[in-house]
Amino acid sequence: MSYQITVLPAGETYCAEKGQSLLNAAIDHGMMLPHACKSGCCGACKARLINGLTSEINNQAALNSKYNHQQDILLCCQSAESDITLYLPDYHGSNNLPAQTLTVRIDDIRYCANVAIVTLKLPPNKHFNFTAGQYIDIVLPDNLRRSYSIARFNDDTRQLIIHVRRRAAGVFSEQLFDGRLKPKDIIRIHGPLGCFHLQEQHKPLIMLASGTGIAPIEAMLVALAQQQYQQPVFVYWGVAAEENLYDSALLNELCAGLTQAQWTAVLSQASDTWQGAQGYVQDIALVRHPDMSHYTVYACGHPQMIVQSKNLFTSHACLAEEAFFADKFTPAP
Repeated sequence: MSYQITVLPAGETYCAEKGQSLLNAAIDHGMMLPHACKSGCCGACKARLINGLTSEINNQAALNSKYNHQQDILLCCQSAESDITLYLPDYHGSNNLPAQTLTVRIDDIRYCANVAIVTLKLPPNKHFNFTAGQYIDIVLPDNLRRSYSIARFNDDTRQLIIHVRRRAAGVFSEQLFDGRLKPKDIIRIHGPLGCFHLQEQHKPLIMLASGTGIAPIEAMLVALAQQQYQQPVFVYWGVAAEENLYDSALLNELCAGLTQAQWTAVLSQASDTWQGAQGYVQDIALVRHPDMSHYTVYACGHPQMIVQSKNLFTSHACLAEEAFFADKFTPAP
């Protein structure tokens, strides 16, 4: 059984099957409603239920806040039980081209410790309407999918770069590391997806990343350089050890392309010879920026880092809740 979903104020409608998340139904319909983690952790897909009935199919962890209205729901965690009407004030309609499934070629794989930097070659005749911060799904057999943020897309060369962390028994990552997937092989992707992107603001920026969360931050730095962004930009990249700083040279280059940008490596398991910052990115950022009232913060990576960052910055550094934007990298089962 399917139900009609109306999204206000955009005035768009789509159909959702019983048992299907409202978010996935919208994406299948080509509507990029605001979202990030798709697991109930980040709150990016929060909407107001105006009328109709829904049932919870996943835990709405991100709604455990005094700032949420009792009719607020997370679209990734709710399924329709009737025709419903939703209110999403930050969604202005399907102005962009919808995501599409493409056949792509692996151009290159660069390995650094437990991360593979994968360059994909897109077909020349397909438009890819990418915004810095978005991600793609790798489409595997039986429509199994794994999501990876886009670190860079060059429309001239048709090359797209993703960072893939190796995970034990990972259905995609293990194929890269054990040699089953190699350059010149053909895979399928679906995208671009996601609504994590730079806001139209001209404030100093703090950007936090843990692990491969640096990928969308790199894309954003490229976009900021193209915009000739003049405000200060502070990037904090947290990894376990120095050997995990696989894109240090690129970050140096990207920050040099901006008038007031700098990045700091933060190691959680530093060696005795490490002379840089130690601990966690959220703690280092708080010490260096005790007043964030005039900042915008972007955070990508481990869910715990993002939750702690938002709590710390809003409670101890005067950061406005609406000035914190995040993309949680929730590991797939």
